[in-house]
Amino acid sequence: MKNKMIALGAALLSGILLLIVAMVNVGPSVLAKGDEEFRISGSTLMSYLGEDEFVSIPDTVKVIGEGAFAGNTTLQSVELPDGIESIRYNAFGDCTALERITIPDSVTKVSPGAFKGCTALESVEIGENVSSWGSGVFNGCSSLSELFVDEDNMYLTYYNGALYNGDMSMLYQVLGGREGENYVMPSEVREMDAYALWDLQNTKNVMVSDSVTSIPSYSMSSMGSVENVILPESVTEIAERAFANNDSLKQVMIPDTVKKIHDKAFANSSNVKLLVNEGSEAESFGEKNSIPLIYEAEYPTDFVNSNDRMEVKPSFDVSDSKDGDDEEEGAKEDEADVQIYYPGISDVDNDLIGSTIIVGGKAVVLTNNTKQKVYGTPAVLEEETQEELETEEELELLEKEIIKAKQFYRQEQLKEYEISNSVTYIGTLAFSRSGLQEIVIPRSVKTIEYGAFYGCLDLAEVEIPRSVTAIGSKAFEGTKWLNDWFMAGEEEFLVVGDGILIAYNGDSESVEVPNGVKQIGPDVFKDHTEIRAITIPKSVTAIGANAFYDCKGLSEVKGCEGLESITKGAFNGTQISEADFMDYWR
Repeated sequence: MKNKMIALGAALLSGILLLIVAMVNVGPSVLAKGDEEFRISGSTLMSYLGEDEFVSIPDTVKVIGEGAFAGNTTLQSVELPDGIESIRYNAFGDCTALERITIPDSVTKVSPGAFKGCTALESVEIGENVSSWGSGVFNGCSSLSELFVDEDNMYLTYYNGALYNGDMSMLYQVLGGREGENYVMPSEVREMDAYALWDLQNTKNVMVSDSVTSIPSYSMSSMGSVENVILPESVTEIAERAFANNDSLKQVMIPDTVKKIHDKAFANSSNVKLLVNEGSEAESFGEKNSIPLIYEAEYPTDFVNSNDRMEVKPSFDVSDSKDGDDEEEGAKEDEADVQIYYPGISDVDNDLIGSTIIVGGKAVVLTNNTKQKVYGTPAVLEEETQEELETEEELELLEKEIIKAKQFYRQEQLKEYEISNSVTYIGTLAFSRSGLQEIVIPRSVKTIEYGAFYGCLDLAEVEIPRSVTAIGSKAFEGTKWLNDWFMAGEEEFLVVGDGILIAYNGDSESVEVPNGVKQIGPDVFKDHTEIRAITIPKSVTAIGANAFYDCKGLSEVKGCEGLESITKGAFNGTQISEADFMDYWR
């Protein structure tokens, strides 16, 4: 009897062990050692069961599994260990309290919708080795307006509220919280991912890159606030549901080059009108599908890209050419778009777009503010540019003559700085968001670039000599000095340097720019909807970018006898257009 009991016990024990082995072989979730809130299978985190606001994932985890944190409404921040390699579909979907995430260098793959619906997400840092990026990773992240991508990442590029692949030929996603009403897609973009413009919060106008040939399915669906889309002549087809589910969409300009439009391209976009030409495929499509057609634009068709953070677009040498001669020619064309330029090396201004108009009986050059000089340091010059600098002495001299782009950017501890008398140029965002309290620009300086002192909240005293002949957009925006000038309200016009008007503080319907002003700077009269007429004296030779942007009531411009250059888009959003100065903008 005793032997039978022993045999029976052994059999039971053996059965239990077999059952455990069978269960393990099936691969169920098991409790992570030391923490019952994590369910881990192998090296994959299958789910998190806790309710903590801050979570640190165990070092043993290599993969954040599908939906592992999905629907968690308490998680605000999560620490991913350096060993994490992959973040799968919907891993953090609808984590509505999640505010920040850092994707470590070890991660190589982020799957579609990994962070979709994270409405509180504001800070994202992406490591250098992420090479596989899914569609709609940040769909519905309405608070996310910018990203930080490791500068050594060769596979992803972030610029001005949008994420692209390494050379910007593919648009992955315009961030939902991107700032500014206008999104002009960079010319490098040739393809758009699905859901590329999903649920935007602020964007009203979108202009597609003139390198794009097809609008893929769902690429411009559910765009949220977007009302107006301009397609370039490079586009030949529009795929199924490309513009589906757009309640806010009012106008899409479709050129004659589009020969194929899927019947369901605009499904559930009930308020849209198609801006077309007579006899076009788009006209036939609209008639067939009972979509209203317009032949004159109801929304702007030419607008300037919003760039409130004053970001400088990365430069790429991209060419489609198959033979050496074509590649060389393509490279030259790219250099014309985005250049690395150093004052003192060359005096040739390549910003002109080659069009002229006649104002007051004289030729006026039209310039394009989208073709901006990009300033950097000698250390990042390409080899062919380096070869132009023959000696180390020239490099040293160059360093002395310029304050480089972002040289003191965000240096809040910088309270004082004396600019050398040898400096001729202050670069893009050079002192932006620093702690400067006062600055004296020496008489050697000729150019103050885009956003040079932007956001210097403590900068109360500024001296700008007459030697300064060029001041970029938003150069002093957000400084105490400029804010105090507006608050004082003692003067209508702020003129600095060599006759450069950089700010206006009036409220008149009829404005007379003071005689002696030589340039009307960028953004000076922006959003002054009360202005009906403007008189520009003979002394003014140039009008900057967005100078009269969205002055909706402006219908009359007088004078302009001395005008020599107008930056494209200077009168966008007014009743005055470039067409009033010339027959057609080329």
